[in-house]
Amino acid sequence: MVNEKSDVLKKILETAIVQENKSKKFYLKMRDQIQNEDARKRLKLMADSEQEHEEIVTSWYEEAYGKTFDPESTTSHENRLDVQKLDDNAALIDVVRLIAKAENKAYQFYKNAAFTAKTPEEKKLFETLASAEQMHADQSLTELDMLAGEEFFFSDEEIPWEI
Repeated sequence: MVNEKSDVLKKILETAIVQENKSKKFYLKMRDQIQNEDARKRLKLMADSEQEHEEIVTSWYEEAYGKTFDPESTTSHENRLDVQKLDDNAALIDVVRLIAKAENKAYQFYKNAAFTAKTPEEKKLFETLASAEQMHADQSLTELDMLAGEEFFFSDEEIPWEI
């Protein structure tokens, strides 16, 4: 499948596998720690999506290099998610904001990987993954707008009891 099995491509694929695995585990861990059912469902959906991405990249790696790569075997801290701790009563908007940030980082990673790709096949794979991550980020930003975008209009005269 891959004609040029460069060290750069191997490192990109290994990093992608590790980060997709971490993302999946992160979303599941967050889901287990919060009570908001809508947020829990959203995090499960994201974990499932990250699992899909991990399987795609793992399959490509195995086909390209003829061996498996265990994401647990590395201690790489490259491209770590920079996220805050949510409390167990986190609102859906907090979770969606976190997802948007993480997915945007994933998009940037795959966009950069596509830029460094040596073959059209590599470029297409990374662009496809970048597109999927961008879609998740955009979807989350749209959700944020919907969750935070409620505006209320009133005049001072309408406020009861002159608060």
